[in-house]
Amino acid sequence: MPISQIQWRDLTIGALNDLGGDSTMVPGAKLRQRMVQLGEEQGLDVPAYIQESGYQFSQLIRQVSTVRIDRVLGSDILVGLHGASKPRWVQVPIPARGGLRRDLYLAFTRMTTEPFVYLPHSDKFVTADLSEGESIKIAKVSHESLISDRRTFVKTLPLDEQRPFLDALNHPTNPLTQFRDVIIEHSKINHWISAHADQLRSRITQWAKDNQITPRDTWFRKSQGTISPHRTLIRIVPYLSEDEIRDLRIPFRAIEALLADSTKDE
Repeated sequence: MPISQIQWRDLTIGALNDLGGDSTMVPGAKLRQRMVQLGEEQGLDVPAYIQESGYQFSQLIRQVSTVRIDRVLGSDILVGLHGASKPRWVQVPIPARGGLRRDLYLAFTRMTTEPFVYLPHSDKFVTADLSEGESIKIAKVSHESLISDRRTFVKTLPLDEQRPFLDALNHPTNPLTQFRDVIIEHSKINHWISAHADQLRSRITQWAKDNQITPRDTWFRKSQGTISPHRTLIRIVPYLSEDEIRDLRIPFRAIEALLADSTKDE
């Protein structure tokens, strides 16, 4: 049975209410799962509706006026009814530079009117209009080169996962924005950050070699993109049902440590 806009709105709001999304925002993947379940109970094929619409799930959800959507870098989207707060498990976003120093990252990724240059005497990357003294030119970043980097990344994904990313990059007006939305919605942001950082390191190293420059250690900082097991556990909890949480095995040692910490605060 085709799904009308009113039915889509009711499914969205009903699923959010079931998940507590009226008070606390929930992960988009969990909302989608609940909407599929509600749809099946009503004879409605939610996955087919999403596929046939030509839109991403988040775009369809955004059409419901009473819904609020937030994006969490390195994680899923968060969805809730207006007035809902973000869950306490939301973490600080993973740096998008993949460990590269900010001025270096901008020099090799930003489209600007003035080209970037490197100032060896002060070890800074600035636009040419701000340079003083000796400077070494860096090739200007083009829209085509940014698209090419993303296409290279998409080729590393399994064939059955590539289509939405390629569709985004083929968007006629804003492919870069579309690509960003798709990698977040499909939880590939960490993969992209890591892959892009590798692309940039290779490009920067070759540029330095071509210009007889020795790369400095401060250019490449250790990426903070790796998520610890503790953070992984915190972030996966919202995706678990109550029964699944009850099935988790927690060592008594951890419970004793928790009680000890709680006692200190009294």
